[in-house]
Amino acid sequence: MSHFNPKHLGKWQVIYNDLINGPKLPLNESSCWMMGEKHGLIAVFDQDEILHVEPSNNIFKSIQSFITSGSSIHFRNLVAIIEFNISEKTAHSRSSKGPLSKKIDKRIGELSYSVVQAPKNHINNLARAFNVVSDSRLSGPTAASNISIDSLPK
Repeated sequence: MSHFNPKHLGKWQVIYNDLINGPKLPLNESSCWMMGEKHGLIAVFDQDEILHVEPSNNIFKSIQSFITSGSSIHFRNLVAIIEFNISEKTAHSRSSKGPLSKKIDKRIGELSYSVVQAPKNHINNLARAFNVVSDSRLSGPTAASNISIDSLPK
């Protein structure tokens, strides 16, 4: 449970609210072509639960990498670790090919996303702060704590 709330974001709360409450599109190829080469923040949702907030210098390319089998990127690795209980050590190689990659593709097909533009020089810090405030399932503080504990030697 997060100890932070949107009020802690100060002047950035408006952008956070726009991202979280804005229109959601299915996380698939047909919904991302219109994004173009814009920078901003991407929030990924499972129903109404926020899974992850990602900064992006090119929203179209980022969303393409989320949904493309064979790409081994941070988001797909997080899905492997959190959603499929895969070791952090093997998530990178297993999330990009084989049966797990297909399971990740199917799971991603059930998700939606929203985007918002934000100042380019602040998108990384905003994404980190928004993940903390929302305690997103894949990259919030609770997820980071669980990954740390799960990676301890048995």
